[in-house]
Amino acid sequence: MLTKNQMSDSDFQKLLQVALTDLTIRRTLAENTTAEVNEEMRSLEKDDRLDKLDMQIQAIAQDYDHYKQFVDPNFSIDIDQEYSE
Repeated sequence: MLTKNQMSDSDFQKLLQVALTDLTIRRTLAENTTAEVNEEMRSLEKDDRLDKLDMQIQAIAQDYDHYKQFVDPNFSIDIDQEYSE
Protein backbone atom coordinates (compact mmCIF):
# COMPACT_ATOMS: atom_id res chain seq x y z
CA MET A 1 0.00 0.00 0.00
CA LEU A 2 1.31 3.43 -0.91
CA THR A 3 1.19 6.31 1.54
CA LYS A 4 0.16 9.92 0.93
CA ASN A 5 3.85 10.87 1.03
CA GLN A 6 4.42 8.72 -2.05
CA MET A 7 1.70 10.59 -3.94
CA SER A 8 2.40 13.73 -5.96
CA ASP A 9 0.58 16.91 -4.97
CA SER A 10 -1.37 16.91 -8.23
CA ASP A 11 -2.47 13.28 -7.71
CA PHE A 12 -3.57 14.13 -4.17
CA GLN A 13 -5.58 17.13 -5.39
CA LYS A 14 -7.15 14.99 -8.12
CA LEU A 15 -8.05 12.37 -5.52
CA LEU A 16 -9.68 15.06 -3.38
CA GLN A 17 -11.70 16.32 -6.35
CA VAL A 18 -12.90 12.79 -7.14
CA ALA A 19 -13.89 12.27 -3.49
CA LEU A 20 -15.70 15.61 -3.33
CA THR A 21 -17.54 14.86 -6.58
CA ASP A 22 -18.59 11.48 -5.20
CA LEU A 23 -19.84 13.05 -1.97
CA THR A 24 -21.76 15.68 -3.94
CA ILE A 25 -23.47 12.96 -5.97
CA ARG A 26 -24.29 10.94 -2.84
CA ARG A 27 -25.79 14.01 -1.16
CA THR A 28 -27.88 14.82 -4.23
CA LEU A 29 -29.19 11.27 -4.38
CA ALA A 30 -30.08 11.33 -0.68
CA GLU A 31 -31.80 14.71 -1.07
CA ASN A 32 -33.77 13.39 -4.07
CA THR A 33 -34.84 10.36 -2.04
CA THR A 34 -35.92 12.71 0.75
CA ALA A 35 -38.10 14.63 -1.71
CA GLU A 36 -39.65 11.37 -2.95
CA VAL A 37 -40.36 10.17 0.60
CA ASN A 38 -41.93 13.55 1.43
CA GLU A 39 -44.44 13.05 -1.39
CA GLU A 40 -45.70 9.84 0.21
CA MET A 41 -48.51 9.71 2.75
CA ARG A 42 -47.64 10.65 6.33
CA SER A 43 -46.67 7.70 8.49
CA LEU A 44 -44.28 6.61 11.22
CA GLU A 45 -42.25 4.69 8.62
CA LYS A 46 -41.93 7.86 6.56
CA ASP A 47 -40.75 9.85 9.57
CA ASP A 48 -38.18 7.16 10.40
CA ARG A 49 -36.94 7.09 6.79
CA LEU A 50 -36.66 10.88 6.72
CA ASP A 51 -34.68 10.88 9.97
CA LYS A 52 -32.26 8.30 8.57
CA LEU A 53 -31.88 10.24 5.32
CA ASP A 54 -31.24 13.45 7.26
CA MET A 55 -28.52 11.73 9.30
CA GLN A 56 -26.99 10.40 6.06
CA ILE A 57 -27.01 13.87 4.48
CA GLN A 58 -25.41 15.39 7.59
CA ALA A 59 -22.65 12.74 7.60
CA ILE A 60 -21.95 13.35 3.91
CA ALA A 61 -21.83 17.12 4.50
CA GLN A 62 -19.37 16.65 7.37
CA ASP A 63 -17.08 14.50 5.21
CA TYR A 64 -17.33 17.00 2.36
CA ASP A 65 -16.41 19.91 4.66
CA HIS A 66 -13.52 17.92 6.14
CA TYR A 67 -11.97 16.97 2.79
CA LYS A 68 -12.63 20.39 1.28
CA GLN A 69 -10.13 21.81 3.80
CA PHE A 70 -7.29 19.99 2.00
CA VAL A 71 -8.09 21.34 -1.48
CA ASP A 72 -5.47 23.69 -2.90
CA PRO A 73 -7.41 26.68 -4.30
CA ASN A 74 -4.65 27.23 -6.89
CA PHE A 75 -4.98 23.71 -8.30
CA SER A 76 -7.38 23.53 -11.22
CA ILE A 77 -8.84 20.29 -12.54
CA ASP A 78 -12.06 19.52 -14.34
CA ILE A 79 -13.07 16.00 -13.32
CA ASP A 80 -15.67 15.79 -16.11
CA GLN A 81 -13.02 16.70 -18.68
CA GLU A 82 -10.58 14.16 -17.24
CA TYR A 83 -12.85 11.25 -18.14
CA SER A 84 -14.42 12.44 -21.37
CA GLU A 85 -13.65 10.90 -24.73
